[in-house]
Amino acid sequence: MKIYVGSDHAGVSLRSKLADHLRGRGHEIVDLGPDTDAACDYPDYAALVGLAVRDDRGSFGLLVCGSGIGVCIAANKIRGIRAVSAWSQESAILSRSHNDANVLCLGARLMPEAAATTITDVWLSTPFEGGRHAVRTAKIAGIETNEGVAFALGAELALLQRQDAVRRIWKKDPEIFTKDPKKADSIKNRLGWLTSPEAMAAELGALRAFADDIRREGFTFAVLLGMGGSSLAPEVLLRTFGAAPGAPRLLVLDNTDPEAVADIESRIDFDRTLFVVASKSGNTIEVKSFESHFWAKALERKGGRVDLAGAQFVAITDPNTELSRRATELKFRRSFVNAADIGGRYSALSYFGLVPAALLGVDLDALMASARRMATACGETTVARNPGARLGAKLGALAKLGRDKMTLVMSPELSSFGSWVEQLVAESIGKEGKGIVPIDLEPLGAPEVYGNDRVFVVIAIEGATAPAAPAQLAELRAVGHPVIELSLPDTHDLGGEFFRWEFATAIAGVSLGINPFDEPNVTEAKLATKELLDAQAREGKLPARGASVPPSDAAAVLAHLALIKAGDYCCLSAFFLRTDERDRLLTELRTQIRDRTHVATTVGYGPRFLHSTGQLHKGGPNTGVFIQFTAELRDPRNDRPIPNEPFTFGVLRDAQAVGDFEVLRRHGRRALRIHLGNDIEGGLTRLLATLRSQ
Repeated sequence: MKIYVGSDHAGVSLRSKLADHLRGRGHEIVDLGPDTDAACDYPDYAALVGLAVRDDRGSFGLLVCGSGIGVCIAANKIRGIRAVSAWSQESAILSRSHNDANVLCLGARLMPEAAATTITDVWLSTPFEGGRHAVRTAKIAGIETNEGVAFALGAELALLQRQDAVRRIWKKDPEIFTKDPKKADSIKNRLGWLTSPEAMAAELGALRAFADDIRREGFTFAVLLGMGGSSLAPEVLLRTFGAAPGAPRLLVLDNTDPEAVADIESRIDFDRTLFVVASKSGNTIEVKSFESHFWAKALERKGGRVDLAGAQFVAITDPNTELSRRATELKFRRSFVNAADIGGRYSALSYFGLVPAALLGVDLDALMASARRMATACGETTVARNPGARLGAKLGALAKLGRDKMTLVMSPELSSFGSWVEQLVAESIGKEGKGIVPIDLEPLGAPEVYGNDRVFVVIAIEGATAPAAPAQLAELRAVGHPVIELSLPDTHDLGGEFFRWEFATAIAGVSLGINPFDEPNVTEAKLATKELLDAQAREGKLPARGASVPPSDAAAVLAHLALIKAGDYCCLSAFFLRTDERDRLLTELRTQIRDRTHVATTVGYGPRFLHSTGQLHKGGPNTGVFIQFTAELRDPRNDRPIPNEPFTFGVLRDAQAVGDFEVLRRHGRRALRIHLGNDIEGGLTRLLATLRSQ
């Protein structure tokens, strides 16, 4: 047992004798002084011991002063310390068994050495009973946390106000985010989202007319080919609103697994399908591959006539991109040219979100009216009264306190909104060794399964299904977990919620000293993938890099999980087709890991998450413990070629998985690859059985 000891001048002699006694009993003693009995102030040494115990999870403290009272009062001012001044064996036992005391305080002038020694031994040998006492000690921590959070938020609001943060963001002042002049121009060119709600108002009529034309021409399906911001916002709109009567059924493809491509093909009437190619840069490898695949099929079905094939394609991209040039050359039905000063993850209220919304038949006027109302509210320069700025200030302040696991709890009707928030926050804030880790779709558990790094953000729609039972949220608050509650009057207020979170993320960047408009580590995985694909083109196969283990290797899996420590998060990344059954198994797996280790968990499907949380994984704090799942095709004949490329979709998927793993290891991340073979469900089931049996 590790024990930190300290005293004031009155306790030096007794402290030294107790330290020698405890060493003799095999304990590890860290003596923090003082070295002499010259007069000193007990709060100084109480703070040294208290801080050491707080930062060294599982350790204990021993403090001695004249009465034992002063050091006890001082130590208890430190968050996480439960110090007790024990006068008898009975009080020592109760302080451990009922109160989980972690610092023992003794009075050198009020008890003989023999009594002090006995009390110390009894105190150290008494375990905490838990049960109802755990609930009560958690509530003590809750009182402590709530007071600290309130103080931190007040300080953060005041700081942002002094910085004039809101006004400077609206003025597009890059220095609010960074003092680096080399980044100033790029930041100025990423703030167009601020005026999207107003700028796009003039385009709504044309978007409705476009959607009407698509319906009149008999299109019954629309397939959006995208990645990251260009696919996540459309997915939210699809799952929140569905397709209006008569509107084409929208499907989103953002997975390079051949089975994902085949799944889309099996669900559409090809000749009555509109393909929406969405890419800000116009050369994203995944989107370009999807486009090439479906273009070749369309061209073949139209007898080689470019005009007829092009009538089935629409592009959404920035000005003068490779995609915009192809759209002209190949006679695409329409090319929507988005404002270049809107970054991909901030593009929900631009053409990237509104073209799919129009195709679905969403009420664009209601959606964008809510966005304009929120934009106006976020123009309020008093930070405390600004809904976006206040949310960002809370998230920033809590992250500084170590509560950087932002756990999203949504009404079921808004369940897909979390994946969009996850991308926005993770990619914007996860860099330079800092970050807020969004936790999406993790089932809500009992308070005791959570560490003290959590903040819960609850988003509800008035009159809809509640995100969580009020009693569950009350229990979380009672033990000190901050709970932020947001409410939408109607589903169409999703437009405003998009904007609120965009503004909040910008403010959180200011709070944490991070530029939220770049993604310095995303390129690393892309380059690693390219290197592997180039090697495949030369050698006819992907290089064999990095070992993997089967799901039956219990020793390797458990050893990897043993690397998890308090404050970490565990990320499960899956490079295969997403299905309901695989979602269920991965959710069970993450819940097992959370309940076993008390750390936050995330799940991401590759390569989609590379354009979402991938930046956080490589550039954020080194608190992630990663488990990558790979698999083989059940039937290799189901692989799909990519026209004009020397690799298939299967090879692209595998290269992306290997590239991601290599970059994680390059950054010193704790990562394990588990290969599930061609039985994904069976492999995940066996892995679950392994964890349950331990």
